[in-house]
Amino acid sequence: MSKQTLWVVGITATLLSACGGGGGGSSTPAVTEAVPAAASSDFGVATTYVAELTAEPASTTDTLEPVAVPDSLASSDTAEPAEIP
Repeated sequence: MSKQTLWVVGITATLLSACGGGGGGSSTPAVTEAVPAAASSDFGVATTYVAELTAEPASTTDTLEPVAVPDSLASSDTAEPAEIP
């Protein structure tokens, strides 16, 4: 093989290997599986969690196992109230 062929094969292999793989995905569990640990100390995370949980249709959540919830979710005395749909 010529040097040019080896270079083309090498570059092609490098490009193809760089393109592979899936997206990193989220390390946050699904809202129906667990409460994020930060929800007990960060009111933004707690509000987001509650909003996402209320967005889940009851028909999909009625048969799920219970989720362990912290003793209290974070809140803020100075932040503006957030609307939960």
